[in-house]
Amino acid sequence: MKKIVSTLLILTSNLAFAETTPAQLQEKMDNQRMQKNLHTLEKPEPQAKPQAVNAQAHRQSISISSQQLLQQPELLNSAMLTALVTNHTENVQFLLPIYQQLPASKQNSEVVQWAEAVNAKAKQNYSEAIKGYRQLLAKYPENQPIRMQLAVALFENRENEAAEAQFYKLQADKLPQEIANAVNSYLEAIGKQDQWSFQGGLTYLNDPNINNAPNAGTTYGNWTAPKKESAQGVGFHFEADKKWSWGNGFFHEFRLNGNGKYYWNNKKYNEYSLRESLGLGYQNAKQKITLLPFFEQMWYAGGSSQTESTKRYSNAGGVNARWQYWITPQWQSAISYEYAEQRYTRRQHLDGNYHFIAPSLYFYPNSRQYWFVGANFNRTSPRDLDDSFIRRGVSIGWGQEWKNGLSTQLSASYARKQYRAPMPIFQITQRNSEYGVQASIWHRALHFKGITPRLTWQYNKVKSNHSFYSYDKNRVYIEFSHTF
Repeated sequence: MKKIVSTLLILTSNLAFAETTPAQLQEKMDNQRMQKNLHTLEKPEPQAKPQAVNAQAHRQSISISSQQLLQQPELLNSAMLTALVTNHTENVQFLLPIYQQLPASKQNSEVVQWAEAVNAKAKQNYSEAIKGYRQLLAKYPENQPIRMQLAVALFENRENEAAEAQFYKLQADKLPQEIANAVNSYLEAIGKQDQWSFQGGLTYLNDPNINNAPNAGTTYGNWTAPKKESAQGVGFHFEADKKWSWGNGFFHEFRLNGNGKYYWNNKKYNEYSLRESLGLGYQNAKQKITLLPFFEQMWYAGGSSQTESTKRYSNAGGVNARWQYWITPQWQSAISYEYAEQRYTRRQHLDGNYHFIAPSLYFYPNSRQYWFVGANFNRTSPRDLDDSFIRRGVSIGWGQEWKNGLSTQLSASYARKQYRAPMPIFQITQRNSEYGVQASIWHRALHFKGITPRLTWQYNKVKSNHSFYSYDKNRVYIEFSHTF
């Protein structure tokens, strides 16, 4: 930020300010602008599953009580076998307790074991389900329904190598066309999981207060705050990643993430960053764990009117860890932790490290709606204590798909940012309250070659005990993104 200093202040400044220049003041304020919280709450992406085979089509149903079934063991056995072969989970769960009331002489232990495997899979107890299916398949290797259900359970538990082997064995048999199509769909899905994935997007930027300046006329003692600067440009992001599966849910993964902001009418605020990550992970149907060491490089024009060219600004090396866990089919928890050592090319007083941790909880009442709530803690510790801070924040959000094709997302956040020492320029220890609201809207039918434009409004407000660092701004922008 540019600092406006009156002639009177320059002539009468005390010893503490004697060696302070406008350029140094500008850099001090720009440091805080660049030390923004870059971490956002990530919305999880559940694994897409191939369309299930409808084995119940054109079947007639009858109504019968549990007592009537107990009085007709042959009918109960037939109903149970039909439910098992067609993988009708609800019927299996209804019939199993009744079936187990039959005399032991009229029960079939393999039928009970099969039903318990189906029930375990429905409850996402995949280890128990897979164990039961494997034991049954060892006795009846020619049983296609059991092999199919085992393969699907392995697939949903992310045991892709074992699932693929079972699907290939099924493919070698003569299958009904509908079942053969389902097997092919699963094999295609497995094949795509280790392929390269590419994502990218563009955003039109229109920032009315790019330098985060306070309201016009704001003063602190004899100091006058800078004027607000506007900037228009384009933001971009891209991501490339690939996984290499080892089997039994383990994998290693490479990620390349880049993003930047280019302002064509205020180039001194242009910035770009590139992060490379390579690490290990484990996942099954209920959880995913990743541990990714990374190296990140940032380029920045510097925020000074002296130059508009971007140059190496900082680099960071660290590790990112994330754990996602499905508590139930509707509730998911996640926690992220990141640590890094930062080094700056010129502003070496900012050299140091940071810790960032963010737990979050997601709720999906149905396939068209989700809610999330999260917290975050960030401790940044550079060389100079007046640039060191602790930030604690919370956020909440809601996403909805409407019947008319519209989709919306609304989120709000609050944070407290506490610096650890007084600024040498102003001799005040800064304390900020940060508020944020964001709303997005898009139409699912409005797309071109997989790109759907999204209109977003964002409001940010910072209330500080130092008037120069209090500001608010509204931004409206359009986003375009695509997955390749």
